[in-house]
Amino acid sequence: MKNGEQTILIIDDQASIRFLLGSFLKNKYRVIGFEDGFSAMQWLVNANFPDLILLDLDVPRLSGRDFLAQIKKSGYFQDIPVIIISGDHSPETIDFCNRMGVAAYLTKPFNPVNLNEIVKDIFDATPQEPEIKKDPIKLLTKLTTRRLRK
Repeated sequence: MKNGEQTILIIDDQASIRFLLGSFLKNKYRVIGFEDGFSAMQWLVNANFPDLILLDLDVPRLSGRDFLAQIKKSGYFQDIPVIIISGDHSPETIDFCNRMGVAAYLTKPFNPVNLNEIVKDIFDATPQEPEIKKDPIKLLTKLTTRRLRK
């Protein structure tokens, strides 16, 4: 894929973190940011499909934990890679995120260079099918077919 075609959804209640992440990533990717899980979930259910989600666990209205659990239960969104960026590094939280299948877990403060490398590695390892992403019916058919084969 060419730069700018991949979309990263950022969910963090701190405007400064959203700004930092957006500034760092916007030259290579399309970046969308929300301050709470509820607004991000509304964006998703309105037929938007990011290639990657950067998620803080401590956000209002719909917590990052609840947001993560909901998308991982969803047949439509469950395969979107998620990177957690959180100030919480308790063993219980890390265990929860591992069970949810997150792609990476970064603790605040984080190094943007390391984040960029992780994002690149995830995109390099994730097959991109833009024609399917643009057509929710094709995507749903693909996901249903994949589930039936398992």
